[in-house]
Amino acid sequence: MNILTFDIEEWFTYELYPKGGRGYYLPIIERYLEMILDILEETHTKATFFCLGVIPLSDPEVIRKIASRGHEIGCHSNKHILLNNMSAAEFKQDSHEAINNLEQLIGQKVEYYRAPAFSITENTKWALEILSEEGITCDSSIFPANRSFGGFPSFKESKPSIIQINGIQIKEFPISYSSIFGFRYMFSGGGYFRLFPYFVIKRLMQNSNYSMSYFHIRDLDKEQKRVYSLRYFQSYYGISSAFTNFKSYVNDFNFISIGEANHTINWDNAALVQL
Repeated sequence: MNILTFDIEEWFTYELYPKGGRGYYLPIIERYLEMILDILEETHTKATFFCLGVIPLSDPEVIRKIASRGHEIGCHSNKHILLNNMSAAEFKQDSHEAINNLEQLIGQKVEYYRAPAFSITENTKWALEILSEEGITCDSSIFPANRSFGGFPSFKESKPSIIQINGIQIKEFPISYSSIFGFRYMFSGGGYFRLFPYFVIKRLMQNSNYSMSYFHIRDLDKEQKRVYSLRYFQSYYGISSAFTNFKSYVNDFNFISIGEANHTINWDNAALVQL
């Protein structure tokens, strides 16, 4: 099972780094988004797009364009604030606003969620209870390894499972990984997709029963303005060939959205994870 997702968060990222304002990044987003949507249409692929809740207020046409092509809209928080920088009450307000903004625009229930920078961790797992209260049925925030800003290395499941916490249950689609000598490493999304040569990624995919792929538009934009920082390597390594490799990726493998996967899986047989 190969699942394809995108995190649409450039409204946060391009303002975090001094790359230029909306006049700089919106044309880039629109150009690359159109190319991505065209490729998905050519390959008959449906994906889940996790979007910030501020986008329907500032640039609703971006969300409408994605939804009009038949793709799923998920929630990626309201303003991309990491969970460890919020209280439970603040997270509940952030989630409620984001979900409401997206639902009001597309006229459909939003049931899928991904936390900013995979920041649902051992210390912020309380967020899953709040997401359930807000109507989220499927989460894809668990990054089962160490990483900057997030990571949940104690999470042992490497496939879709059901999390149970304080009396609630929520379906979890964790980020997939491979392992060597017990060391977990990711390869199917973000900067990890750019880190490995494509032939390595292709081989790893062929040997995987479950893959959760995730991309940001900036992961594919070789023309973007480069800003020097401590994350320079993570941000730009392999960027020149990223979009070409992405096109090969969606042509070489069949992908489905989280919604399609949710209706395909026999959840009665899924692992139950107590947190």
